[in-house]
Amino acid sequence: MANLRDLPRQAWGDLQSRLRHLPLMGTLRNMLVEAPELSSPAPRDSGLVDAERVEAYQRAIERYVKPGQVVVDVGTGTGLRALLASRRGPRKLYAVDASRNLDTARWVARRNGFADIDFVRADSSRFRPPERVDVLLHEQLGDALFDAGLIPRLLGLRDRLLVHGGRILPNRFEVFFEPVQLREEARLPFIWNQRLPDVDFSCLQVLRDTLSPAYFTRFVRPQDVERLLCHPEPAFALDLETLRAGALPQRLRLERPVVHEGRVDGLCLFYRARFDSELSFDTFPERRQACTPVLLLRTDPRDFARYETIHLELSLPELSDVTTWRWSFL
Repeated sequence: MANLRDLPRQAWGDLQSRLRHLPLMGTLRNMLVEAPELSSPAPRDSGLVDAERVEAYQRAIERYVKPGQVVVDVGTGTGLRALLASRRGPRKLYAVDASRNLDTARWVARRNGFADIDFVRADSSRFRPPERVDVLLHEQLGDALFDAGLIPRLLGLRDRLLVHGGRILPNRFEVFFEPVQLREEARLPFIWNQRLPDVDFSCLQVLRDTLSPAYFTRFVRPQDVERLLCHPEPAFALDLETLRAGALPQRLRLERPVVHEGRVDGLCLFYRARFDSELSFDTFPERRQACTPVLLLRTDPRDFARYETIHLELSLPELSDVTTWRWSFL
C-alpha cells in the first residue's frame, strides 16, 4: 500500500511526466525541472522581518557595490543580499551556499527575473573563483554570534579571495555582555535555586562544576528581557578587514555601574554589526523590531541597587564554542 505522505510527491511527478510530452511546453518544462523539491528547507524568516537589518544591508550594498566589480555573497540563504547586489550591475556575482537553500534562492531569482547571478553549491572554505573579489557579502552570524564560524570563515575568505582594499559587509562588530533581568514568566532558575514542596534540591549546588556547560546557557527571546541593569558598553570590538588570527581577547573583566536596580538573571550576549560609521544593525533585546534569539549566560540570581557596580569576569578560550566559556561575579 502506498504511503499517504508520498502521494503529493507522486502526483507532482506524474504531472511533470505528462507535461514533458506535450508540445510547446518548453518554458513550463524548464520551470518544472528547476523547481525545488517539495521538502525544500524552510527559510529563516527572523532576519527578513527585521526592517532595520534589511534596510542596513540594502543601503550598504547601494553604497559599496559598484558596476564592474566582482562580488561574492557567502552563505546566500534566501538570496536576498545577492538579489540586492545584482541591481548594482556587478561584472560578476557569485551566490555561494553549501545547503539546499541554494535551490530556493535560485528559484526566487528566476521568478524575479534575475539571470546574472552565478549560484554555486559549495562550502565557502572550498570556493575559489577565477578572479579576486572586490566585495564579500555575508551574514555568518550565529545566535551566539561566533558559533556560525564568523571569524575563521571570513578571515579565510578575506586572505584567499579579497583584493587589497576590498570590502567585507558587514565588517565591524561590537560585542556586548550585559546583565539583564528576565520577565518572571521567562525565568528558569537553576534547580538548586528552585523552591519545591517537600524536596530540597539545594544539595545539588555542590555538583555544579560537574554539570554539562550547556546547562548554564540558554537562548531567550528579546521580549523575555525585562530590563538591562546598566547602560550597554561594548566588551570588545573587532574589524574583519584588519583582524589578525589570535588577536581577540580570551579573558575579560567588566565593571558595570547599575542605572536600573533589579535582579541579574544572567548576561545577555548581543552585538552591533557595522558597515561603516553610519550604517549598522544590532540584536539589542530592547529594540522594538528585535526578533533574533539572544544567548543568555545564566547566573545565580543576585539583586543590585542603583549606583552599585557589577564586577564580572569572563573566560572565552574558544569564541566559536560556547561550552568553553566561563563567567562569574567578582
